Amino acid sequence: MTFDIDAFKADMPADVLAILDSADAPYSRPEAAEPALQAAVQKAPDNLALRIASYAFYFYANRLHEAIPHAEACLAIAARALGVAEDWRLVDRSSADFSDPARPQRVYLKSLFALGFCRARLGDVETALPILHKVASLDAKDELGSKTLIGFLQRGGASAESDGDDED
Repeated sequence: MTFDIDAFKADMPADVLAILDSADAPYSRPEAAEPALQAAVQKAPDNLALRIASYAFYFYANRLHEAIPHAEACLAIAARALGVAEDWRLVDRSSADFSDPARPQRVYLKSLFALGFCRARLGDVETALPILHKVASLDAKDELGSKTLIGFLQRGGASAESDGDDED
């Protein structure tokens, strides 16, 4: 999930931006960035831009357990914006026009994909697959590539080119 920094700042309350000033280099100074992100989330837990930034911080630090709650929060925020059930299992193509590239639809799909991807990376394929199948069912054009990831996971992590015969 990515975001535009100007849109991020436009959506952010001034007091939360002030907290985040200490996190201006989140990857080079994670020890300063993390407490700032946590404090900002405490002040504005339903701010989508902040949740996306927090997800990205933990995801790129390979702290997937900590990224998951932020993906779940993004999913819930997008579900409310779309007027669909917050339980992704209850959402189907008739719930919203997921082919529309509008922000809430894309955020919903990307958040759901992020959740499935994190679960898969953590080795929880049993939980990841239903999530990714839901993404595939909603993303008719497979723009996020969930079908490729599903195939990869169903092959036990083997590439499609791998035939299991490594001997020449």
